[in-house]
Amino acid sequence: MYRTCVYALHHTHEECKGFLSPTKTNETNYLEKDVQKYTTMVSTVKSVLDALGPAILSLFLGAWSNKYGRRPLITWSLFGMTLTTMLTVIYTMIETLGPWWYIVTILPTALTGGFVVLFTGSYCYISDVSPPEKSTLRMAVVDFTVSAGMVVGSLIAKDLILSIGNVFLLLFGTALNVLAYSYASIFIPESLPGALEGGFTKILDISLVKDMARECLKKRPNNGRAQILLLTASRIISVFVLYGTSILEYMYTRKKLQWALSDYNIFTAVGTVIGFVAGFLGLVVGQKMLRISDIIFAIFSVASKATEFFIKAFAVTSWQMYLGSAVSMFDGLSSPLIRSYLSKSLSADDIVKVFAMMFALEGVTPLIAPIVFTAVYTSTISTFPGAFFLLSGTLTFISVILLGLVKYCSSRNNQMDFQPLDNEDVDCDEST
Repeated sequence: MYRTCVYALHHTHEECKGFLSPTKTNETNYLEKDVQKYTTMVSTVKSVLDALGPAILSLFLGAWSNKYGRRPLITWSLFGMTLTTMLTVIYTMIETLGPWWYIVTILPTALTGGFVVLFTGSYCYISDVSPPEKSTLRMAVVDFTVSAGMVVGSLIAKDLILSIGNVFLLLFGTALNVLAYSYASIFIPESLPGALEGGFTKILDISLVKDMARECLKKRPNNGRAQILLLTASRIISVFVLYGTSILEYMYTRKKLQWALSDYNIFTAVGTVIGFVAGFLGLVVGQKMLRISDIIFAIFSVASKATEFFIKAFAVTSWQMYLGSAVSMFDGLSSPLIRSYLSKSLSADDIVKVFAMMFALEGVTPLIAPIVFTAVYTSTISTFPGAFFLLSGTLTFISVILLGLVKYCSSRNNQMDFQPLDNEDVDCDEST
């Protein structure tokens, strides 16, 4: 926002210095609208590029990892993230670079797959080494550890910026990425027996895409293909909404509630902690004790997310934003619940291909979501800035309907499996 103010909109350093502070000041209020509009354009382009590489790679990696293993997906993506944080440090140190140069920093992550490839490898790794009854919890642990990192980062960001400055904060982040990459490279063994070494030159083999599509779209018993497509559509909507709202929520709170970066960081940290605690309690109580099925629990969690968006759309005070986060406390479980449901229904070879297809299609949504949501936000910022939350809530409700159809297919199949046959319906030859 600061570099947009200075280098794109050509205001003075003195006028724009308020954007560098993690605490909100009133001195930049008259610049806020123009700076936000321009900044969201930069963020949108960055998000599109960030999503393009992972979306393409995911098309190939499902079938590829069945031959060359899951570990490369994890280490490769972590290496790209490390390079991105290094470039971000360089960008921050060269103070004369305008806002569009920030897009260059995302290229290593985009070319190595980023979180899309990381989670593809992680979920498939868990599926390889976990018995069915433990897969949901372990997939949830992966999501929750990422959330825990976000909580810690959000809580310490303001104090670190004020005490050591932006450059040293980013150097600290780079060091953590180096540590994560080194640990994965040295200590995480391959989970796929008989995995071949290398194979990086064979990733972009079009036959891998054909193999993935053939396995994911083939007809399966018990309406399996329909369930896969419905679950994939539900996840696409959820990720579409996530990428659309994530780049705008901070802007919305600055505009509507006059929040500073520190206020927003506390808000995200509190919401993440609530989701973290509620998620584990939900798995223990909901699944272990009450035996609630994966799909029923997923429907409930996604429905609560839709409610959150409608609350935030009309929020006029801070406590209403917190109420929205509290209502959707189980939202973080929807992704591991859906993937756990699939892992219990598919063979080991099919799981990675279906996961890869889901991630590939989910990866396309960041190419579109920022454009759609940014257009909605910029056109309504002066009249009703919460309009993009209404869009999010409506789309999320559609996701609930899709999950309901999956439950209907699943219940119908169970009824058919256990329906007794009348004697007159049985026509068997005695010799048979």
